[in-house]
Amino acid sequence: MRSAVSYALIAIVGGFVGATVSKSDDIYQRVVSHFSAEPTDPEGFWSTPAVEGYGKIHYEPDAAFKPVVGLSNKVVFQITKSEGDMRRPNLGLERVARVVNLYIASGVPADQLHFVVSVTGDATPAMLDNAHFQQFYKVDNPNLAVISEMNKLGVKVSVCDQSVAFHHFPKEWIDQSVIHALSSPTTVSTLENQGYAFLQM
Repeated sequence: MRSAVSYALIAIVGGFVGATVSKSDDIYQRVVSHFSAEPTDPEGFWSTPAVEGYGKIHYEPDAAFKPVVGLSNKVVFQITKSEGDMRRPNLGLERVARVVNLYIASGVPADQLHFVVSVTGDATPAMLDNAHFQQFYKVDNPNLAVISEMNKLGVKVSVCDQSVAFHHFPKEWIDQSVIHALSSPTTVSTLENQGYAFLQM
């Protein structure tokens, strides 16, 4: 009798556990599909008001701590990493473009922006001209277009010549749109001493 009861209990518990596992798997699948689905934004939600096609922003006119017209608006950005796919623009450059777009959207004229980008370390290959970038990565340099757009707005993009040397790149391999700086640390320190804010990108 005891064994019959035991078997019955085992069957009941097994059925309950099986149903619970099955149900939890269904819940798991719903959660996964919710978070893996591409979110959709309404038309016009994102914009690139200054750096056309780069550094998209969602502008909120009532947000706090917006850039202010009339302040120094002096910023030195340092980019040290090569993130993501080399066939796409460096994410640090995209972030700088986003800051430019946010300043312009907040009403600061481009001629009041004093922005310098200092590229060093693993990000150095992003400064190569097309011919030499193609030698390494088999595609045109995707960073040159965003650099060109920012140059039009007065944003200066520089490369650390110490990193150029460490990468064994001849100086002339760097694109002509990029300024050669003695080093990134001295660029940052010199500009900070001149009142520039420092942003690590």
